[in-house]
This record gives sequence, structure tokens and C-alpha cells, in this order.
Amino acid sequence: MEKIFEGAISCKALLEAGSRDCKKLYIDKKKNTKDTRYLAKIAKNCGCEVIFYSRDEINALATGKTHGGILLIAEEKQIPQLIETHVHGFLCYIDGVEDPYNLGSISRTLYASGCDAMILPKRDWSFAEQTILKASAGAYEKLPIYFVDSDEELVDYCKKNELPILCAHRKDAEGLYDYTFESDFCLCLGGALRGLSSTITAASKQNIVVEYGRDFRNALDSASAAAVFSFEILRQKKVKVN
Repeated sequence: MEKIFEGAISCKALLEAGSRDCKKLYIDKKKNTKDTRYLAKIAKNCGCEVIFYSRDEINALATGKTHGGILLIAEEKQIPQLIETHVHGFLCYIDGVEDPYNLGSISRTLYASGCDAMILPKRDWSFAEQTILKASAGAYEKLPIYFVDSDEELVDYCKKNELPILCAHRKDAEGLYDYTFESDFCLCLGGALRGLSSTITAASKQNIVVEYGRDFRNALDSASAAAVFSFEILRQKKVKVN
């Protein structure tokens, strides 16, 4: 199914990633900038038709008002199943996220920190692709993402591929800044309301907790937790390299 995506950042991410079929790029014919010339160039290189329209014509095609004179018609994102792949490194399983803005924010954080793959429970996010792309500044398109049908499937995959499961979970936990992360692992983060399932926590090699600077008995939201964990993981990688 084809969709219209709006704005330079989202359109640029789609074209650069090359992970889906891009059909037509519409550019305001009065916008002749370095950015629009770059977009036109990469679109032509991937076989995407480039069309220069008036702003009124672009407005008539757009569904929103923040497109900045740039639209792209492309196919929906196809997210593969984790069991069909063989991935290693820093994997992050995100459970309990319902809001597309939060998913976009998490995608941006994980991509920026160098996460190798984000894993999600299988569901249809196609209705919110535009929102997720904008919230992630295009990272949702570039970050490798995989679906699992169940928590059991994730546990079986990690066991088969010798990926230790680490859980953001308070019970019997070690402090985040005291734990040394392996080179290959799957970090599991649950939503602030319901957390992780017993299937996931029972398979955990180690539970890890973010230690606070004051007495505060509430969990971080998923986006904040993803940021704290992923950039500590990046910091440790940098220390190992140096």
C-alpha cells in the first residue's frame, strides 16, 4: 500500500535508507536549496520520479500543514520477524509502548546511541508511520526493527543465539552503573505501568535498575529509560575502545 510522507527529514530518511519502494518525490518548484537538490539527486539515483509542483498543488496532495513543500509517495514499511534473521550486538526489546510519539522518541534514542536492533511485539503501526517518522527525526526508518509474536518467541530466539537477556527490573537487580554489558545481549524494557512479563523476567540473566539521585518510588517512562540505558551502554563501549 502506498502512502504520502511529508517533510524534508522524513522524506530524506526514506530515500537514504533504501528499505522501501519510493515512487514519487514532490518538491515545491520555488524551493531551490542545497537540501532540495540533494533530495532530488538521491531520489533519481534510486529510481524515484521527481516532480516539481507549485505550493498550491502540493498543499492539495498533503494531509498536513508542516510538509515544507516536500512530499514523498512510498510503500508502507515492512517489518520482518526476528526469527527470520540472525542479529547480534545490542538488541533492545520494547514492550508496553502504545503511543506513536513515544515509539518515535525511543527509535531516535536507540538509533543515536548505536543500538543494533529494536524488537517490538507484533502489531500494526502503519496507521502512525508519519507520526513515528517525524517524532524519530527519521531514525525509525534507519534503525533495524523486528517483530516477535510472543515473549516466548523472543526468549527462544535469545537462547538459540546465545544472547543473554537483561531486564530493566527492580527485583534482585544490580545498579546500571555497576553492571558491565556484554558485547552481545538483549536488553528488555517494559512500559512504566505494567512492566515486563514473567516470561521475560524468568529468562533474565541479570536484572538491572537505574539508581536515582533522590527517593522517588516511580518508574521512568519508556523513552527516558531507553535513553538512560542506551547511552550508558554507549559510554561503556567507548571506554573499551579507548
